[in-house]
Formats: sequence, structure tokens, C-alpha cells
Amino acid sequence: MCASYGLQVEAADIHYGFSVIDELVSTTALEGWLEEFRDEPVKPTGVHRRNLNPIVRECEKDGERLRTVDLAWWKLWVRGEPAKFPAINARVEGLVGSGAWSGPLKSRRGLVPATEYYEKGHRFALPDEPKGLFAFAGLWNVTKTPEGEWMVSYTIVTQPAAPRIASIHDRMPLILPRDLYDDWLDPTRVGDQELLDEARAASRALNERLEVSEL
Repeated sequence: MCASYGLQVEAADIHYGFSVIDELVSTTALEGWLEEFRDEPVKPTGVHRRNLNPIVRECEKDGERLRTVDLAWWKLWVRGEPAKFPAINARVEGLVGSGAWSGPLKSRRGLVPATEYYEKGHRFALPDEPKGLFAFAGLWNVTKTPEGEWMVSYTIVTQPAAPRIASIHDRMPLILPRDLYDDWLDPTRVGDQELLDEARAASRALNERLEVSEL
């Protein structure tokens, strides 16, 4: 699973690392988030506190694909409220054919930027990546809150842990390599078992490169 992670970079690193050309309002929001939360682990929160964190997503607008960084709620919201089921993580094995996940998997896939994640007293990082920045596979929704505001929410896709770290926890985030970012984000490519299998296979090399240290 993944219940805590870190993001310690500058806004420009995210824009460069994920090929984002963003509007000023989004850049300002991202810079504000990084200034406030740079040194704090990202954790899920209850519904009474705004739990908004950066995600990268891509949408079609006027026939063009637009890639943006948005602040999104970490736990998938459905029909204007947090999902009634556990939804901070989504098991990769259960995505295809699931009513809860089929819509986001089909065309609402995102990237969750991170520089580390934490599990049971251990830190996992990829320091040999540029700026140490990498991405979890994510799924997202857009819904209206009870106050009538549009809000993006997301979940992190997880997979069985690599053998070398399975003694720490039996699950881990699905970390995507950079050469798969475009396919994962592409809203015109239907998310199916083939894409998931491709993502899992591509993640294995990154899993072997994870630097693991005790907190």
C-alpha cells in the first residue's frame, strides 16, 4: 500500500519532469503548496481538512491534449463525497472489470509526483532519478462538493511488493518509468489489462533500483 509520501522539489522541476506547460494560476497554486508542505509527509486526511496535493493529468480540450498540474484530494471522491470504500489506494489486480475503478482506468489516469514514500519505518527513494523525482500511477475523478465546487480527487495504484522489499510490506506503489508517462496519461488510449501489464512490467527495473533506508 501507500499511505505516506514526500515531494521535495521546485515547481519548475515538476513542469520539466512531466512536460507540463501550465497556466499561471496553476503554477501559483503549485508553488504555494510546495512552500507550505515541502518538509511534511503527504498523508490522507479527514473530510474536514482540505487534503489537496499535486497530480499530473491530461485532458482533451478543443481537439488538443492539455497536460496540467492540479491540486487534488487524496482519496477518490464519487458523486460529491469521499468513496464509501477504501480509496486512497487501488489494487492493480482489481482494476479491470470493477465498477468502482473502470471509469477512471478507462480515460482518467494520472501521475502522482513524489521523491520518496514511507512504509513501516522505512523510506523508499530513487536518488538516481533527476532531482530524485518519480511518479506513482494514479487514477482521478472530478466531482462537485456539497458546496457546489468542482474538485479533482485521486487514488494511487498499488501492486504486490517486489521480492526484495516484501519483508517490509506486501504491497507497494506502482512506480512508472518516464517512457511510459505519455501512454499512461493519454486520455484517448483506453485503459485495459494490456496497459496495466505493460506498466507492471516496466516498473520492475525501478523497483530494483529503490533505495531503502530505516527512518
